[in-house]
Amino acid sequence: MEIFRPFERNVILIGLPGCGKTTVGRLVAEGLGREFYDSDAEIEKREGSTCAEIITLRGEGAFREIESDVIAALTQKRGVVIATGGGAPVYCGAALAKNSVVAYIQRKPEEIVKSFAENPGLRPLSQNAGELDKLIAARQSYYLGLLDVAIHNNFDVESAVNELLEKVKPHLKARLLVINGPNLNMLGIREPEIYGFATLEDLNRHIENAATERGIAVVCYQSNHEGQIIDVIQDSLGRYDGIVINPGAYTHYSYAIHDALKSVPVPAVEVHISDIHSREAFRRVSVTAPACLAQIAGEGFNGYISAIDVLLKEFNI
Repeated sequence: MEIFRPFERNVILIGLPGCGKTTVGRLVAEGLGREFYDSDAEIEKREGSTCAEIITLRGEGAFREIESDVIAALTQKRGVVIATGGGAPVYCGAALAKNSVVAYIQRKPEEIVKSFAENPGLRPLSQNAGELDKLIAARQSYYLGLLDVAIHNNFDVESAVNELLEKVKPHLKARLLVINGPNLNMLGIREPEIYGFATLEDLNRHIENAATERGIAVVCYQSNHEGQIIDVIQDSLGRYDGIVINPGAYTHYSYAIHDALKSVPVPAVEVHISDIHSREAFRRVSVTAPACLAQIAGEGFNGYISAIDVLLKEFNI
């Protein structure tokens, strides 16, 4: 099964005909440095006919089948911006929701009617205010059920684009999970001659500051329980781009954590605050490291930052 990393998610624009999905979408794609696709334009390219002609000559049912095929293909792409037809959320909702950030472009009815007058090539399903009212009533629940973010595009396209970029960008950050295992909640108290006097809260703050500097998102998690750590690793699939893990003493004997790391296609880096290779013999063996891209030991809290940088290099970020 192919899994998108969160930062590879597509941005998909939904909304009624005439709301500006294509205009806003193209400019948002430029702002994000991404490719732009318009599902209606892709349909017309494939069929050699306009969407209006397809609906008029072959019927709406035939058009929706074509639209579903085209959107299924477009949503297999990674890291693109896609403007969809107004009815796509009704007929293709599952495909639009998968591996994407869905943006609902709202616009005042009077502005949409004006767009119809200026663009006679719009689909025959949406040529007048009466039909528009029917579309709003029929489709609003589908739009609201899919959206991750929403903006209003009433008078100023530039403002709409800037607002959408501001709302979408946090959803497209690389997202890392930092896992600390048993006894790391005792940092600052536990063997300070080895681990120092800084606490787990200090460590988390250090990691979060570094993440902010790198423009990424990070979630820090700690547990003394093997099963909980395994659950969190398994749940990382599709939610995180990478894992930084300090398994604590589980490093040396938890084949279950090893197997959990191997079971999900989420790259991981193992980190240790102390230099485990210069300590007791049992600490020099890691059964979890073979499931990771790399192991970093002996750099103190900065080892977590080095681990983050290894993952960002892996993602070419």
